[in-house]
Amino acid sequence: MKLSRQYVLGFTIVELLIVIVVIAILAAISVVAYNGVQNRARDSSRQSDISALAKAFSLYKVDNGTAAGLGSGCGSNGDGNGWVHHDYDGNGPYRSMMQCLIDGGYVKQALNDPKASSGCTTLSAGPPSQSDCFYYMKYECGGATWLYANLDSMPWSTTDTDSACVTTLDSSYGMNYYLRIN
Repeated sequence: MKLSRQYVLGFTIVELLIVIVVIAILAAISVVAYNGVQNRARDSSRQSDISALAKAFSLYKVDNGTAAGLGSGCGSNGDGNGWVHHDYDGNGPYRSMMQCLIDGGYVKQALNDPKASSGCTTLSAGPPSQSDCFYYMKYECGGATWLYANLDSMPWSTTDTDSACVTTLDSSYGMNYYLRIN
């Protein structure tokens, strides 16, 4: 008696489904890992920018005796507090602190948050005062100068900053990373 075997070339539907499921799982893992890498990269850039700004403000202070107000016409109302990158209304009379640092040669180019946009909005998921302000901020209080950023990888909290005079930056703007200059 002769047995014959027939070989069928191709894949069964079950084999194809298993391959599709494995590819989908690998793709999902890659997307999640990629988003985490992006957040960490933006946070690293923010921390580097804050360090560079701290050095620039310190150099400005050495040259001019104070970093408050950054000299005549710089910063919010000329007092040197507020958002580092703009003069709020774009019409002056005060230049942004960043522009004053650039004009003085303390930084070569503007240091902006990687997610900076044209304005801040209130986040629906957070407290009513929490916002997505992805800008750098400078604040002087109690004889100290503070620089702030909003990191992606840190949760918003009202207790991230240690100084009693700057807790409003936590609650009003969602700032969760700070560096004390002096």
